[in-house]
Amino acid sequence: MIDQHGRNINKLRISLSEVCNMACTYCVTSLSDHKRSPDELNSDQILYLVRLLKEHAGIEKVRLTGGEPLLYPEILNVISGISEMGIKSIGLTSNGQLLARKAKALAEAGLKNVNISLDSLDPEKFKLLGRVGKLHKTLEGIEECLKNGLLVKINMVVIKGENENEIVKMLEYGVDRGVEVRYLELMAMGPLYKKDDFKLLDMHEILSRISKKYSVKPVSADPDSTSLRYWVPGGFFGIIPNKSAPFCSTCSRLRLTSDGQLIGCLSNPSPVSIRHLLNHADPEEALKKLVKKSISFKQDAAFTGSSLVMSRVGG
Repeated sequence: MIDQHGRNINKLRISLSEVCNMACTYCVTSLSDHKRSPDELNSDQILYLVRLLKEHAGIEKVRLTGGEPLLYPEILNVISGISEMGIKSIGLTSNGQLLARKAKALAEAGLKNVNISLDSLDPEKFKLLGRVGKLHKTLEGIEECLKNGLLVKINMVVIKGENENEIVKMLEYGVDRGVEVRYLELMAMGPLYKKDDFKLLDMHEILSRISKKYSVKPVSADPDSTSLRYWVPGGFFGIIPNKSAPFCSTCSRLRLTSDGQLIGCLSNPSPVSIRHLLNHADPEEALKKLVKKSISFKQDAAFTGSSLVMSRVGG
């Protein structure tokens, strides 16, 4: 569906559940902040809404997020059901803690790619930033994904004074495995919204650190990509510069929450419920109007921040 800025909104991010088995410092204040919605959709309900969005709103690509999507008990049903609809681009964003034992089944169900959150290669720093979780589990998950033919990208949120000294090390880890590392600028969301001590390390500083050791050349990316891509000898990396070079003007995403609400824009996260369409005899026209309303909240400038916790709308 085309929005008021002429963008084709064809990507859907689904927060399967708000629960998570980690509590990253930039996401929540504690593990108890992750609470399962009492109205969480089951897999049949999710698939029904995805089919409506595919057939009547032009959704072509789906990414499953959370919270931690691997905690959703019916995730394989969701993946196989989306695949059977003819949607070929099915991705997952995960912290990787449960991937080692689930990667094979995920691939067999139809999953194509995985973005794995990995903010440190040091076990103690990993635990400090995530509050919960073990580094070796995420690393084992990456290896299992690669073994089972899944395309892997690593997402590293760079936090000034905390993990910036690992920027080059993370790049080398990725290059050695043929995995693209993407460095994310810190976003003013959830517990970081309007926080005085905002530890942003911007893209220019990230590039400067990498350029001191490697030759870096910019390369092309998809027109609606959130990432600026670069070549280094042996591989590629990306930077998602939400502050330094905002990508709102090319945003093609629509988000579906775990309880059936559409979120069109992170800066203006006004929910538009489509849950009631589960019981609608002829939902096509109603869905089109609701999608248009949701994407009307999309802006064409820079991200302005939000008190919304990312697990509510999907990472």
